[in-house]
Amino acid sequence: MSAAIALHVGAVVSGLPGDSLRVHLLTGSRTSCSAAAAVHPLLTYTASASGLAPDGGWLCGSAVTQLTTMTASHALDRITDWQTALRAENKSPGTIFIYANGATRYLSWCAEADHLPMSRAALNSWIAGLLDGGSSPGTARIRQLAVRRFAAWLTAGGEIAADPFPGVRAPRYEPPLVEPLTDAELRALLATCVVSNDHARPEDTLNDRRDEAIIRLMFETAIRSGELVDLQFNDVDLIARLITIRRGKGGRGRVIPVGQRTTEALLAYLDQREQHPLAASPDLWLGNRGQRFGREGLSRALRRRAKRAGVQGFRPHRLRHTAAHRWLAAGGSESGLMAIAGWSRSDMLVRYTRAHASERAAHEARRLDLGDL
Repeated sequence: MSAAIALHVGAVVSGLPGDSLRVHLLTGSRTSCSAAAAVHPLLTYTASASGLAPDGGWLCGSAVTQLTTMTASHALDRITDWQTALRAENKSPGTIFIYANGATRYLSWCAEADHLPMSRAALNSWIAGLLDGGSSPGTARIRQLAVRRFAAWLTAGGEIAADPFPGVRAPRYEPPLVEPLTDAELRALLATCVVSNDHARPEDTLNDRRDEAIIRLMFETAIRSGELVDLQFNDVDLIARLITIRRGKGGRGRVIPVGQRTTEALLAYLDQREQHPLAASPDLWLGNRGQRFGREGLSRALRRRAKRAGVQGFRPHRLRHTAAHRWLAAGGSESGLMAIAGWSRSDMLVRYTRAHASERAAHEARRLDLGDL
């Protein structure tokens, strides 16, 4: 496209290549370039320019320059400040990590491929490449969202003239059907945590006690992995049998009750924990070699247990699905489950419990026996 375009910060020229162009002023009016120059003193014919605006029109002048010339390396330099802004918004550490990781991956790809990142074409190409390379639609969806949130932050801070990604559609995603663990599989997992003998090494005994307490806590309360590893020693009240989650998803906290068996497992772990070199640490869960027991440590520990127990297709998140299924199967209310699990939307309840929804409905129908007249 070649045309004399009026220079005006934020002006948008709409139209397709080859069409007569129209400038969308900050006032919201739409007119031809020549008419715009006549009615607005800041608009003058000075250059030819092109560039797609977020609404499908054309950006002109400094708007094009700001939007399209931000390099990937420049954008990467802004990630740390974005993370600080997210912390100031009280976003959870997990959310900040996911956002920063997704945006960093995209910008690194842009830098390697020599693409300007604030471009729909570049973003769509990257997402298509992820899907073609075997990434799940869920992963692609989360990473696209991270890039879009980053671009929105740049726009809000005036670092680019306009958000380049409004209206960009996320990859179609159907949440997978996750089967809850059976009671037999749960017992097999717990069996791997039995302390073998009185002569076991202290670190092995600690791991056994810790992992049993974790498994029981997860399948009883539906606590998220991130919430679990963030628990502090003082968050556990075993006298009242309550655990305080100070910061759940969305920054919301809650208090969850635990039963007798889980309380006993926690007591056994805390007794063994007293012998750990880092017993004074505020963190509830302790690992070996003085390392913090974080998400990766949790995943490794539970996957090892699952392998020894012969549980196929195990992921720690299955314990959350299992807890939700067991709650409803035992006759618990949906509102109670939402409160325990920390859900604010009922669609999440459906998503986590749909694997055996028909089975529970059949059981309830037989119990109600509404055809008995």
